Amino acid sequence: MSFLHWLFKRVRERALKASFKENQEYGKRLGRLFYYLPIFFERKRIALENISLAFAGALKDKRREILKGLFEHLGMSLLEVISLEKLDASDFHQIFLSPEGLEKLKEGGIVVSAHFGNWELSLAALSYAGFPVNVIVRPPSDPFFAEYIDKIRRRFGTKVIPKGASLKEALRCLERRELLIVVVDQDEGKEGIFLPFMGRMASTPRGAFLLSLKYGVPLIPLFSWREDDGHHKVKVFPPLYPQGKSELDLARIVNFLIEEMVWTYPSQWLWIHRRWKTKPPERGKPS
Repeated sequence: MSFLHWLFKRVRERALKASFKENQEYGKRLGRLFYYLPIFFERKRIALENISLAFAGALKDKRREILKGLFEHLGMSLLEVISLEKLDASDFHQIFLSPEGLEKLKEGGIVVSAHFGNWELSLAALSYAGFPVNVIVRPPSDPFFAEYIDKIRRRFGTKVIPKGASLKEALRCLERRELLIVVVDQDEGKEGIFLPFMGRMASTPRGAFLLSLKYGVPLIPLFSWREDDGHHKVKVFPPLYPQGKSELDLARIVNFLIEEMVWTYPSQWLWIHRRWKTKPPERGKPS
């Protein structure tokens, strides 16, 4: 058993005996511990590098504050996800305050989002609110954690479509007027479209934008975040209709919305991901 697996099992044992609020505080303390554990040093290095480039004009102390806040956020998110094993509908009404724009989801569509706030908690909340949720994701590389997350999603009826799987399954979801949720803030390698994001060119996934254009389905931006008092907020933005727009138009708008969320709540975005790993091709050279 790896150290991370052992640590997760010990944390889970304690978390299942505590309330959601207690787990948030426990998670924050755990995140502070993660910050100092050598096993997370490489991810911490990546996060600090990303934060330093995005907040180039900020003081060093401010960047460190964002980084430490990120680890607190990750610890809280972990404990909140474990809490999903025992939460019911009444709990979600207390956790999520005044969701905005849920009526925009009633006809289904392509929901575009980001690794922001507590992603898994918001998926579960949408399912409990009565929406049929389908999510296109890249499964975790560790089978242990992949199986655990799968179990959590199944508990709430979230259907997973593996990234790169059949287009037919995604289209069936849209035909049934269900939600097809796609995150568009990860490096897509040479297959992505290069656009400015947080001040640097970033390879952006194209699938959601191309699907919207080809089938005339609106894109519905949705984001969730945690307030200072521990409550969570969900906001659904006005749909983006593809008519008269290009792939670049749609991608730029969504990237702008993600940026606005990150500027507002910088510690709740996944800075540990190599978002700018792939460099755009030089002009005059083949991609």
